[in-house]
Amino acid sequence: MKQPLYFLTLAFCVSLTISSHQKAEAAGTVGNGTAASCTEAALDTALVGGGTVTFNCGSSPHTIVVKEKVLSANTVIDGRSVVTLSGNGTNRIFSTDSLVQLTLRNLTIANGFSTENGGGVYSGYRGKLVVLNCTFNNNKSTMPGEAGGGAIYSKSESTIVVDKSTFTGNQASLGGAIYDLLSDLTVTNSTFTGNTAGIVAPGGAGGAIYNDGANGNLGKIILRNNTFTNNIATNQGGAFFNQLYNNNTTTIENNTFSGNSVTGTGDKGFGGAIFVVGGTTTAPNYTAGTNSTIFIVRNTTFSGNISANQGGGLWTGNDVSAEVSNTTFSGNRAVTPDAKGGLGGAIMRTSGKMTINNVTIANNYAGFMGAGIFGSSPDITLKNTIIANNKADNGGNTWNIKQNCSDEMTNGGNNIQFPAKNPNDPTDKNCAVGITIVEPMLGALSATGGLTQTLPLLAGSPAINTGNNATCLATDQRGVARPQGGVCDIGAFEAK
Repeated sequence: MKQPLYFLTLAFCVSLTISSHQKAEAAGTVGNGTAASCTEAALDTALVGGGTVTFNCGSSPHTIVVKEKVLSANTVIDGRSVVTLSGNGTNRIFSTDSLVQLTLRNLTIANGFSTENGGGVYSGYRGKLVVLNCTFNNNKSTMPGEAGGGAIYSKSESTIVVDKSTFTGNQASLGGAIYDLLSDLTVTNSTFTGNTAGIVAPGGAGGAIYNDGANGNLGKIILRNNTFTNNIATNQGGAFFNQLYNNNTTTIENNTFSGNSVTGTGDKGFGGAIFVVGGTTTAPNYTAGTNSTIFIVRNTTFSGNISANQGGGLWTGNDVSAEVSNTTFSGNRAVTPDAKGGLGGAIMRTSGKMTINNVTIANNYAGFMGAGIFGSSPDITLKNTIIANNKADNGGNTWNIKQNCSDEMTNGGNNIQFPAKNPNDPTDKNCAVGITIVEPMLGALSATGGLTQTLPLLAGSPAINTGNNATCLATDQRGVARPQGGVCDIGAFEAK
């Protein structure tokens, strides 16, 4: 019996739809289950038209050597935690056109190379780059000057989101791992190790991350739950260089900065771990305004970072408003190669207001002065803070002055310093007028709970139960509730 025409037409349309759908799925998959089937040509086919691209290369790790892939449509690429895309030291891996969104998941990007910005990935103007559970190894950008991004470069008015990812051994002029230009940046739960800025090409800022402004007046930069270790910059910001504009805000929370360094001297060598400055701009997506930039650090540890000039842990300037709380600075150093100079072993503040609350600053070193903090009142306010056993060598002289601090700061109450100023030198000053002088009895830097290491208060410490409940923060650096004993403790650690 003949079928009615509309049934035949419907069947034909369904057939075409299913066939087309099956081809789309096949085109989005690289490989047919074997390593040999996962080739660059198969990847090229899968990338046509964008969409979601996955790999079926078997269960063993597999590397595909590729030339640069230029993406003009929104694309999601999932390596299923077994695929590495390698530029073989000669090619960038991905670049995107303007307005394109690229998501990379469970993928390794290795040995990318570019003589321009972005050795591994270049994200175009007003684009969005999302990186989830990825690894970036040994990617390199050799473009000198105001350029870089060994692993990732983002052009202006864009968004970068990075989570649960690892960046190791990437190199560039600026931003050994990431260069963020006038774009919002959020990095969480990630690790940056051994990335460098200024070694492969002149520049030298942001060994791991270089940020040149967020996206617009109210743009935000967020670093949360990350570890930065052994990153190097030749000029500023061994781990992180941060230029903020107008009303930009940066929040650094639950991070560890350890063993990062900045090697330059003279007018260089600022911020062994972090260098941050403020300013104004009339760049696109900004409106004219004053410098009201905000820089927030909380629940973070700076340990063993080194500057060959100023600010072993943190350097702030150009009128940035800084808030540092529930944070530990231990074993950071600011010392010139001749061992006669070095300012601000833990913190160097050149301008802008800074509030320091429930912070422990101990066992840091400066070759000249201010091993704890180099900066002066009234712009720095101390609350519930310990500054102890910091050592400044005064350029090899025997003055024994300005060990913990370079000058007096505003006493916001309930602070501890040890030892006191040199009573035999009228030029020396304590960290604040009326500060309590007493040995705080701190333990060694160690994992005591939470995401970051702290300097615990030992039993009998005079810092226990002597803080101010009205100004102490609700929890300590580890997340332990305050107070534990009726009155909160001084410093970043709340004793149970």
